[in-house]
Amino acid sequence: MLALLGYAMIVTFMILLLAKKMSPFAALILVPVVFGLGAAFVTGTPLLEVFDWIFGGLYYTVDADKKLIGKGVAATITLLLFAILFFSVMLDVGLFDPLATKMIKWAKGDPMKICVATGIISLIVSLDGDGTTTVLIVTTAVLTLFKKMKMNQLYLAVIIGFCNSVMNLVPWSGPMARAMPVLNLTPKEFFVPVIPGMIGAGILAMYMCYFYGKKERARLGYVKGTGIIHDSDLEHIIKEINEKDAYLKRPKLIWFNFFLTVAIMVMLIMDVINGGILFLLGTAIALLVNYKDLGLQSSRLIANGGEALGPVSLVYGAGIIMGVLNGSGMSTAIAQQMAGMIPESLGGYIPFFLALISLPGLFFLPNDAFYFGILPVLAPIAYQYGATPTEIGVASMMGQAIRFASPLVAFLYVLVNRTEVSFGDYSKEYLKWGLPSFAIQTIIAILIGAIPLPFLFH
Repeated sequence: MLALLGYAMIVTFMILLLAKKMSPFAALILVPVVFGLGAAFVTGTPLLEVFDWIFGGLYYTVDADKKLIGKGVAATITLLLFAILFFSVMLDVGLFDPLATKMIKWAKGDPMKICVATGIISLIVSLDGDGTTTVLIVTTAVLTLFKKMKMNQLYLAVIIGFCNSVMNLVPWSGPMARAMPVLNLTPKEFFVPVIPGMIGAGILAMYMCYFYGKKERARLGYVKGTGIIHDSDLEHIIKEINEKDAYLKRPKLIWFNFFLTVAIMVMLIMDVINGGILFLLGTAIALLVNYKDLGLQSSRLIANGGEALGPVSLVYGAGIIMGVLNGSGMSTAIAQQMAGMIPESLGGYIPFFLALISLPGLFFLPNDAFYFGILPVLAPIAYQYGATPTEIGVASMMGQAIRFASPLVAFLYVLVNRTEVSFGDYSKEYLKWGLPSFAIQTIIAILIGAIPLPFLFH
């Protein structure tokens, strides 16, 4: 019954979003509360305990001995809030102006070049393993150009989301970080067999950029060598970028701001300091160095804080829906139900079945529920039939190809907010590429033997 309630909750949420009957913020809060109360009623749990589940999703969960057993989204919110503030300050001081200027000059009004450049930048920036950072940096660099050329901003959202999904398979990202301790794998033995699939998905990403660029060329009436906008228009855009809020720009401090940003990104990748604390410190340093005037420091915090409020509120909502899923037992029930779909007689194919299960599993479940719920159940069964931890690990990564269409991924709300598109439109468009990516990565994993299919190789 709990599994059925869990499926119903996610489906109801998706229908409300896709039909545009509710805003993501309202749906994230009200839908899980209603279904949480229903789960409490069905299981005979005191109704007020639903709000303990919500607390756990937002902050932390403890067991009967008062030991911490789960963390909520508070750490993500801290990272999100101060990452937005930090990159907003970097935007204020003009750090990304040279990049935007060079892209504009290189593209020369060609939608194809703009889409391809956006994809390459997204892949590179996504190496940090953090979706929020990628969104902030890439949209800061190219959103103005998309708007000026009247290009489809939905394509921008999908390019960023898809490229980030490709790089989401690095060892310091969320999925591998969860699966490695469960399977007792080292980053090297886990990551190496995943790389060929990532390359295949990366090639698909570049084709997607080419495809979108070609469509935009046709729609906007682009003629090769002429550009959609004249050179004078390009110069006007460049001038506008350089002169906009000129009193906030700090061109003489561009190298300081560049190295501050690089230092933060390196420490973020190396996991030297918690990401939220890094950006908190970085924001304070950036404001202090760039703006000596205390009034200007305060005004930039207030101005940029308004931009952070919307995305942060949505992450709070995501914490509520994850808290109800986990606290009510819906996540566990869904995990057990999915695991029970595989007959033990087909044990040699469990890695392949796990790859298939990961497709809906990573769409409907939080990463924690999948990697700490389904994986520990299936892995010991698979080991009995000769599967290795690496094979199970690789299989569990396949569904990440469509994860970034799921409403359970908090940073996607930042993405659709920044690109000014609806979540439903983004999700539908993303799946057109996410499903082929899943097929490509799975086929490559099978061909190199990372996911065994006994009837092919024996």
